[in-house]
Amino acid sequence: MTREEAAPDPVLFDRRIVERNIKRGLITRKDYEKFLKSLSDSADKLKSPDEAPEASSSSEGKGPPSPPASTTP
Repeated sequence: MTREEAAPDPVLFDRRIVERNIKRGLITRKDYEKFLKSLSDSADKLKSPDEAPEASSSSEGKGPPSPPASTTP
């Protein structure tokens, strides 16, 4: 990219508002497609729900901690 071609603000490519930005002329469809191609693939970082740590079946760790036992008679 040259100095004349300033990198567009990544917020313009937010998928929730990208169509609005294209209609307003803030970016072009070609700019958006170029942006999508520039993104890296993060599929290898996903974890299956089966790989999640299993929750303990006991009540330990659930709820607020118990107050310490009183040592006064």
